[in-house]
Amino acid sequence: MYNRQSNNDFLVKRRPQLQLLSSDQIYRIHLSSLEILERTGVKVLLPEAVNLLREAGADVTDNNRVRIPSFLVEEALSFAPHRITISDRNGKSVMFLEGHNSYYGTGTDTKFTLDSYSGERRDSKGEDIEKAALVCDYLPNIDFVGSMGGVSVNEINPLLSDRHNFVRILFNTAKPILFTSWSLAGLSDIYDMAVAVRGSDENFRRNPFIIHYAEPTTPLKHAPEPLQELLFCAEKGIPIVYVSAPVTGGTAPITLAGALALSNAEFLSGLVIAQLKHKGAPIICGGLAGPLDMHTTVNLYAGPEVYLNHIAIKEMASYYGLPDFNTGGCTDAKILDQQAAIESTFSLLQAGLAGSSLLHDVGYIESGLTASWESIVMADEIIDEIKHFLKGIEVNKETLALDVIDKVGPGGNFLAEEHTLKHFKEIWYPKLINRDIYENWVRDGSKPLSKVLNEKVKWILENHKPEPLSEEVKGKIKEILERTKA
Repeated sequence: MYNRQSNNDFLVKRRPQLQLLSSDQIYRIHLSSLEILERTGVKVLLPEAVNLLREAGADVTDNNRVRIPSFLVEEALSFAPHRITISDRNGKSVMFLEGHNSYYGTGTDTKFTLDSYSGERRDSKGEDIEKAALVCDYLPNIDFVGSMGGVSVNEINPLLSDRHNFVRILFNTAKPILFTSWSLAGLSDIYDMAVAVRGSDENFRRNPFIIHYAEPTTPLKHAPEPLQELLFCAEKGIPIVYVSAPVTGGTAPITLAGALALSNAEFLSGLVIAQLKHKGAPIICGGLAGPLDMHTTVNLYAGPEVYLNHIAIKEMASYYGLPDFNTGGCTDAKILDQQAAIESTFSLLQAGLAGSSLLHDVGYIESGLTASWESIVMADEIIDEIKHFLKGIEVNKETLALDVIDKVGPGGNFLAEEHTLKHFKEIWYPKLINRDIYENWVRDGSKPLSKVLNEKVKWILENHKPEPLSEEVKGKIKEILERTKA
């Protein structure tokens, strides 16, 4: 018999959450990854990294084939921070990568852009990065910004474009930045710019506002450039997402379990190298496995296998006590259509339910090749609804409303009750999705959501003004850009 203590209030509120793998399955994947590292090993194509591993006790053959004993992995896991705090450009802590805190942002380096004014799919250019950053700066549910688009070869020397991509974001948003670089020199220059913003190396290390993205090469290969970047980030305290992107059936086993074990081994080997360089180096877990569509040879960004892999990676990250990297708000559709809406919603919901730390690729269409600003705006609305959904149901004396129910009684209504007035704003209300009656919708122009999104993008681009950097900091950054030309 249930006994309720009538004089004591009680609270039950649970966050809706997915659970995919059992504890035994997680442990089996972990052990399998350790076996891959000990038995098969990884190719490490940077002498400095090889020496770090050899001196720590790894077995090295053929100068770069490294077999990593499990004790090095366990030791590295004990050093890696379980909590990574990311600040905005001004040094205010805004993202706390721990537990099931989720933060949403765009992807990087799209070859094409779906132009909101002409409607055409065209080659990306530098101003596209600025416009995407401006849109993200305005939207309340986009937490960090990636360089969507890219400076074209007609605008700048391609070897220097990573610096210019970064600056175009930096000048158009105060939000944290997810960035890529083409070389150690590019990463070093971007770091110098970040230090110029924060005032000193010490201030930056205390309040980093940038996150670097780099990848090993699947299967089981660490190329020189990403290794140099990994070691530099470890030394300077730059949070890094160092995740493999295996294509199941192509560069990884076709089975999800095999792909998970492989990509997890690749991440763990990168983790070991980073912690050997600097204990406590902030690193974010992940493994962005997507299947190879055998009909089209496209590496898919959407579909049940993609989502299952991402949920499993989050659970592996939770097992290690590390933040993770997931995708959301992306699609294999070629335009912003019903397919894009379905896949964007599904991807955002799975990542939110999994409780992933960083959810990137918002605004990607065409399997990551094209940027859509309307898709970013649509995702902002979807994310807002998901955040409300993830609040769950609060159960206590106030929300059960027994006194109000008794007062209204059978056949009454609750519209005029003070309790309704107090709580009705807790219902989620969309900003762009239309809930009006049909006649009012017709009166207002019978606009489909695609037109509403396009109008919103144009309004943001024509009206929103980001918080500017000081002229002093701008001057320092321009000096760095001038220096790189030499």
